[in-house]
Amino acid sequence: MYIESKMTAQPNFSSNYSWEEWLMMNRGPKRLNMNIVVPITVVYVVIFATGVIGNIAVCLVIARTRILHTATNFYLASLAMSDLTLLLLGLPNDLSLYWQPYPWTYGLAVCKLRAVVSEMSSYTSVLTIVAFSMERYLAICHPLYTYSMSGLRRAMWIICALWIVSFVCALPFAVYTKVNYIDYPPNSGITVAESAFCGLLKENIPPNAPIYELSTICFFLVPMFIIVLLYVRISRVVRDRNRHSIVNSVLGENYHNKARKSVIRMLTAGVVTFFLCWAPFHLQRLLYIYIPNSAPYWYEINEWLYYITGCFYYFSSTVNPFLYNVMSVKYRLAFRQLLCWTETNSSVQGESVGLHLAHRRQPKTDEINDGGFIQLRTISQRVDRISFTN
Repeated sequence: MYIESKMTAQPNFSSNYSWEEWLMMNRGPKRLNMNIVVPITVVYVVIFATGVIGNIAVCLVIARTRILHTATNFYLASLAMSDLTLLLLGLPNDLSLYWQPYPWTYGLAVCKLRAVVSEMSSYTSVLTIVAFSMERYLAICHPLYTYSMSGLRRAMWIICALWIVSFVCALPFAVYTKVNYIDYPPNSGITVAESAFCGLLKENIPPNAPIYELSTICFFLVPMFIIVLLYVRISRVVRDRNRHSIVNSVLGENYHNKARKSVIRMLTAGVVTFFLCWAPFHLQRLLYIYIPNSAPYWYEINEWLYYITGCFYYFSSTVNPFLYNVMSVKYRLAFRQLLCWTETNSSVQGESVGLHLAHRRQPKTDEINDGGFIQLRTISQRVDRISFTN
């Protein structure tokens, strides 16, 4: 995850402070408490391993299985790729800053690049979830309209547009992010390389550029409102269909009714999980903007929010692949094929037949299950702990 600095104005200087003391006052310790760093490292390593393996599996399963070449699964593949981008390019850097918050040694270009990449991947995830939710809403509530619009080319164009829009919207963070230094003596214009820190400071953002607030509104609050609205509508339609269905009619209809109920549970769980994963993140982000660093106990509160938001942030990138495997029959069969690719042709053909039969048995319901449970993630910029040492 891209880390944002929380550094603000330097405290009043006294000639009694040595450089080391001055650096400690402005940057904090170079090594954090091992009682915190080691457990967080273990959690991050587990999240990294499971997330990378799971998301790669999603991409491979969808790419290798023709039956899964649907608009819904293409959205899920896009989501998996954004998860991989975040895990591969964001998590290692985030973890390294727990062990050594500063100095930053990779230059300005890499500093800006990690800002735009992490922001872009998070924005892409949000927009993909919105597009996916709209696709599910149309498929369930307006199936005839969806049939007339169906096509993989349309989904591919939408996905490409989402990535482009995400990149453009992430550019302001790269513009205002820079490698920050401390002057010693203060206000002397003499910067010390050892104090280098890559981040976006309050003072770097112009007053007429509320990028934090706009990001929270456009890529968290508005998408969440749209998704909840769509899911409520889907739930009502599913309940109405179940209410008007004839009990003991066709066994297949009863099967679909049970599957639709499971969809409602998955949608509800997705929204709840979203809040659990991201409420601390956005809380910390907005508090950083509006609460002065001198507020009582704010440093301690922010430090714990920083630890919590990091774990939940990356955890949200690991959940979806396992939910696909649990909830989707087609995905489970395709995943088993992927794991057993070295077995005999007869075994693989048997799995392939089972996959096709599963597709024929439940063409609509299973596609709903393929993507019914998605974790919405938001902006990747997380306010770190360093600046509150001032």
